[in-house]
Amino acid sequence: MQVQVVSDPNEALQSVAGTVLFEPGLYRGTLKQPDNSRWIAGPGTVVRGELVSGKHSLLAGFEVSGGRVGVVCSSHSVCRNLNVHHNSQSGIHVGSDGVKLIRNRVHDNNLDLRPVVRGNPCWNSAGIHMVLGNHVVLRGNRIIQNGCDGIHADIGMRYGRFKNNVVKRNTRFGIFIETSCDQKIKRNKFKRNRAGVYIGNSPRIKVVKNSFRRNGLGIVWHDRDARDYAPGSVQCKPRSKRGGRLWGNRLHGDRIVGAP
Repeated sequence: MQVQVVSDPNEALQSVAGTVLFEPGLYRGTLKQPDNSRWIAGPGTVVRGELVSGKHSLLAGFEVSGGRVGVVCSSHSVCRNLNVHHNSQSGIHVGSDGVKLIRNRVHDNNLDLRPVVRGNPCWNSAGIHMVLGNHVVLRGNRIIQNGCDGIHADIGMRYGRFKNNVVKRNTRFGIFIETSCDQKIKRNKFKRNRAGVYIGNSPRIKVVKNSFRRNGLGIVWHDRDARDYAPGSVQCKPRSKRGGRLWGNRLHGDRIVGAP
């Protein structure tokens, strides 16, 4: 596979090489990766702005801060070993299928809780915010000290897998599953969030072999009877207030509320 080393984002955008290696340095603005490509950065490669992956592409090794949304991961992309912090709304956004988030560090995003939309400072905000995507995988990430939620699976997320992540000190929920379904949350560590896992109007959620410590509320199931469902989440509409499962979790004194 052809490899090109670049020190300017325009070189990367114009490259025809399959793999582009970024030299350490500061890159400003919005960088949109071409589809079907590989962008790899070593230590000291910093983007001040926004980094957008291409479809069926790899992003790896970048530090990203100072944007509204730090990283946007497009369909069937792999976003790996990123350090995403101090973005004003969300660290990473996912809005499509087949995305894999692997071993990223996502911290200190949305700390000022702005913007406020419809009176809600958590609107479309989280360390990792996801909407309308199937088969999204989060594995081995560290999601720490974000305003509102560490991870928000928001409207119509199906067949997600959350495994071996560390989720702590987020100001609201560690993982918030909202009007989504068919998710599996396994072997994660939740510490010092307001609630470790909060499941709202979302059927068929499995919470398996996780560790909860000093969250107060470990796992919360809450269905609102009067709830409008967006078109993309209609398949996730609960047919009853049951449909989830939990087993093998270590609670260390944290509580479970509304278990199915």
